[in-house]
Amino acid sequence: MNLRRRLEALEKSQLGGEPIVLHMPDGRSETLRGSVLELFARARDGDRTPEVELIAQSISSTEPGGGHMIDLARALLNGPE
Repeated sequence: MNLRRRLEALEKSQLGGEPIVLHMPDGRSETLRGSVLELFARARDGDRTPEVELIAQSISSTEPGGGHMIDLARALLNGPE
């Protein structure tokens, strides 16, 4: 039964159940909906969608489950080419 609950939670997080909150340099917050893994993949692939641009401009983030994938995506986007 515990495995079933864990799988349901994983599926929910992949569908973007909880928002991703980006903290911007000017003090405002931006909210993104969607899969953290999908946003990370777009950043990894160099896609410069509006959501990916917001990630690149942000200074920190709060993700569902307390993860740090968006922080890693920001590092990829703002790192040396």
